Amino acid sequence: MKKKINIMLNIVIPTAVAYIVFFLLYYFYQRMFYEYRLLAIIPFLIVTMYLMIDNRREWKVIKQNS
Repeated sequence: MKKKINIMLNIVIPTAVAYIVFFLLYYFYQRMFYEYRLLAIIPFLIVTMYLMIDNRREWKVIKQNS
């Protein structure tokens, strides 16, 4: 049970928050810089790379504790 709570708090919630922030940034890019909307991929890449690194770190901690 504790492992499931750790996964929820340390992986799922931050991932959801990060993608919500990304979509808000994407919406902002589309509205403000329509002709440069392809630049909206930059926040997506930043968010995705951050999540990949952070989730790997969290999985290592969870595996060590179990």
